[in-house]
Amino acid sequence: MKRRKFLGVLGILPPILFSCGKDEFPDRDTIITGKVIDENDMPVVGFKFQFGADYAKGLHRLPIFDVIGETNKDGIYTISHIVDYGLASFKPLGFTNYDLMTEYTIHLWKDNQYEIVGNPIGPIINGETNTFNFQLRKI
Repeated sequence: MKRRKFLGVLGILPPILFSCGKDEFPDRDTIITGKVIDENDMPVVGFKFQFGADYAKGLHRLPIFDVIGETNKDGIYTISHIVDYGLASFKPLGFTNYDLMTEYTIHLWKDNQYEIVGNPIGPIINGETNTFNFQLRKI
């Protein structure tokens, strides 16, 4: 009898798990924006970021979307995409016009100070505007 109840629960469980999917995601763009400055508070031009999402299929992660954004002459970047499935991530990629021989650390403005960051940056709130400001410092 216990075995029959257990198997019955297993039969109900998969539809419950799969019902928690696409319908919970907003149907509007997730926007990631901010500004990148150097250690002298000057805007950084050409710094690239990646915003993407993927999902697990077996042991692999398969991409859903991948958007690259870049800072403009004022050091400002904006990336947007509708995240309607999967796990979104945002991470700094690097430079296009800086001396590659010089190394930098990336600091995120958080709690009224700059803190060194890891990869990826987050959390991302889907369907909202997420602002991340950075400062690059020479090592």
